[in-house]
Amino acid sequence: MSVLKKEFIDRMAENGGITKKAARQGFDLFIETLMDCLCENEKVIINGFGRFEMKMVKEKKMPFRGDDSVVPEHMKFYPNRLLGNVIEERRRGE
Repeated sequence: MSVLKKEFIDRMAENGGITKKAARQGFDLFIETLMDCLCENEKVIINGFGRFEMKMVKEKKMPFRGDDSVVPEHMKFYPNRLLGNVIEERRRGE
């Protein structure tokens, strides 16, 4: 299941006890600042969450159902190990 930007902002507002307008402004500012840093070839490291880095992953062919599928060139987000642990705990209801 995917969460769209509007739904994400609605959750931010609810979780933070702020207006949807304030949540949208905060979200937009975060994305704009992240993009500025990445365009300047800077890594953005958020402790306990992960690392955003403009590292291109080259296109590669992968066998899929007997055919060669192509995974196009793309950029990557590197999650922190702690983030993975927190997600697993929440999924298990701990």
